[in-house]
Amino acid sequence: MNRARAAQVRGLGDLRGQVVGIQVGNTSDIVARKLLAEGAIADIRYYPYHGILTALDDLSAGRIGALIKLFPVISWLVKDRPELAVVAQIPTHERLGIAFARSSSALRDRVNQALGDLRRGGTFDALCRTWLPST
Repeated sequence: MNRARAAQVRGLGDLRGQVVGIQVGNTSDIVARKLLAEGAIADIRYYPYHGILTALDDLSAGRIGALIKLFPVISWLVKDRPELAVVAQIPTHERLGIAFARSSSALRDRVNQALGDLRRGGTFDALCRTWLPST
């Protein structure tokens, strides 16, 4: 949400009457359609997948009231836009992963080893705190 234009928005319950932006083909569509059906938002504006920066510009300018995007991604996208803030996380129980070609099992194994090392050493949690701040 835009801190200056919609300071009253502190969570999902404050989106009534707002147009929410999402990317076409994104899992956010499921969430947005549910909010629309419940009357929690006024409408949905769809942006092409490569149009996320346009969606952020529209949010900054007040042309939409909120933008729904996967939490780690939206947190990263708004970090250099002080007028924008992530105000809520909607539990979707999505699992994130890294895809590898079937022929890349050695690379997959090395990435899994590196992730395990980062977790065991505490670096993974430190990276999450730095780059994926909680709301």
